[in-house]
Amino acid sequence: MTRRTKQIVRGLAANNDLRIKYVSDLPPTVHGFLDPSKASRTIVVNANKSKSDHVFTILHEIAHFILHFERSHRMRLPWYLTRKWKSERMIQFSKELMQVVLRKLNVEHQADIWAFCALFQIGATDDAQAIVAHDSEKRWTFRLAFASSIYAGIKHRVKRAINGIVHPFTT
Repeated sequence: MTRRTKQIVRGLAANNDLRIKYVSDLPPTVHGFLDPSKASRTIVVNANKSKSDHVFTILHEIAHFILHFERSHRMRLPWYLTRKWKSERMIQFSKELMQVVLRKLNVEHQADIWAFCALFQIGATDDAQAIVAHDSEKRWTFRLAFASSIYAGIKHRVKRAINGIVHPFTT
């Protein structure tokens, strides 16, 4: 973990009025947890874990705070899952896909994906890879976040290029 990564992650926590507390008496299976109550607003991190684990845990808990406590608890699904299809095949397909999405993208997976995307955004890919190296269960959320980050980057560059063509003197 670089000093810059540490500063960004701590700044993100502070920006959301969250304190970070390291404790060494958590069970080895617990990386950390969030106490979102107004009185505390604390992310508790297992001090016995690696620095990469600390960063990921803090980002994971910030994600829980932003996605599940600060905002609506309603999960936003892609339009093709919520559309009222006329074709019986599409109705069945969207129902089955919806079940997979709801089963796979529970709140823990959502927070993992958000944390991985944040790591990619700040350039901490080494930390992201270190997490996956010792926790194989996070492999698919890592891949999904990686693909999403690439897509978002390409989408941003294409939009900027189009704006440069359409409005060449404003970009």
